[in-house]
Amino acid sequence: MVNEKLARILYRFEIAAKAHYAALEEMNAEEAEHQARVISQLYARIVSSGEQGRQGLFLLTLNADKAVCGMAAVYSLRYRPEEALAVLRRLSMEEDLIGFRAGFAIQRWEAGEWDID
Repeated sequence: MVNEKLARILYRFEIAAKAHYAALEEMNAEEAEHQARVISQLYARIVSSGEQGRQGLFLLTLNADKAVCGMAAVYSLRYRPEEALAVLRRLSMEEDLIGFRAGFAIQRWEAGEWDID
């Protein structure tokens, strides 16, 4: 059970993930960078909630929006690598920006180059 405060933070993560993807699609680098910083800050707050936060974040990989699903998988790699990689592998089959980014995330993870903090 996710508490109300954590639920609001997770919802904000969803909104920021969608805004980040929209900015990338529009090739608005400034807005994409802004949303990336927001996502990073929200991630820090989510994981500071402990297992409940990490579980809530991972549950966002079930979101119907591929941008939210992918971002949640990327940020869940450290805590649930096998499950997060499965989500990213599924998304990497898409022939769009999300598929490309999911494939790139997998490559970085497998090469040991991953540093999300």
